[in-house]
Amino acid sequence: MIQGLRAALLVGLLLQDGGANSYLGKTPPELVSGKDQWLNAPEAITLEKLRGKVVWLEFGFLKCAPCKKMKSNLTRWHQDFTEKGLVVIDIDDGSYDDFAEVKKEVEAKGEKFATLWDKDAKNCLAYGIQGYPQAWLIGVDGKVVWEGIPNAKIPEIEKAMAAEFGKVKK
Repeated sequence: MIQGLRAALLVGLLLQDGGANSYLGKTPPELVSGKDQWLNAPEAITLEKLRGKVVWLEFGFLKCAPCKKMKSNLTRWHQDFTEKGLVVIDIDDGSYDDFAEVKKEVEAKGEKFATLWDKDAKNCLAYGIQGYPQAWLIGVDGKVVWEGIPNAKIPEIEKAMAAEFGKVKK
């Protein structure tokens, strides 16, 4: 009985934190995609090409209510912090949504940040996503400086972003 309670508690804690792989202080997996999977990007984006920038990487899907709530932050961060070196990447889990739905939503909302439709959820699987939204803030050195479920952590995230902006070479 006690082992069952411990297991249930552990599962609950994993899901509370999104259940994803931890990359804090490490280089996260490279994004796997083709150009045809991207919106608002002139070519397929790789994290390697973004070294020297601050990257917000967030996983979600269209019908996810907490993901929808985060979109206003993604839009604001893209508008306010791009010139400081931030690149916002929204990764849509392609196992839930098809590309036409994602494209329609991005266009209807006027979203300008890069959106990756994760066909076959290859990136979601690589990152071990089990809860949405799940996000990583990647510093200028290509290593993760913040990770987790972002909704209740906006001030903490923005503080971490500000620390990284000071490291961006102009």
